Amino acid sequence: MAFLNESAFVAIGFALFVILVWKKAATAIGAMLDERTAKIKAELEEAQSLREEAAAELAKYQKLSREAADEAKQILVNAESTAARITEAAEAKAEASIKRREQQAKAKIEAAEAALVAELRAKSASLAVSAAQAVMTDKLDVDASLALVEDSVKQIAATQK
Repeated sequence: MAFLNESAFVAIGFALFVILVWKKAATAIGAMLDERTAKIKAELEEAQSLREEAAAELAKYQKLSREAADEAKQILVNAESTAARITEAAEAKAEASIKRREQQAKAKIEAAEAALVAELRAKSASLAVSAAQAVMTDKLDVDASLALVEDSVKQIAATQK
């Protein structure tokens, strides 16, 4: 009985332990797999149901899309005819407005030219007076300026008579 030593008993005990654990674990694993299978079947059935609902909704929306496209075509036809009428009226108004604005622009340009000419004349006169004054103060002595003032007074007196 040498084969029934301690190692043999340990091996037999281990084998019995593995067999018992395997039976319990197999039952638990089988139940878990059955539960998982049922859950997957339920999900597949739900997915199939959702797919059928989605197909029905797709058909419904395709029909609505076709109807909307037909309605959009009709709206476009109506809009184009309305746009043509509005365009004609707008062109007539635009032409009248352009003519009126051209006349206003011409009047503004003429007024600006007249104001500019008047301003240039005033500046020219002012510059001429300033230049004459500078020349007179630089070139004239006291006697010459007194003679010039007397001549100016005589001319003013002569024009007032």
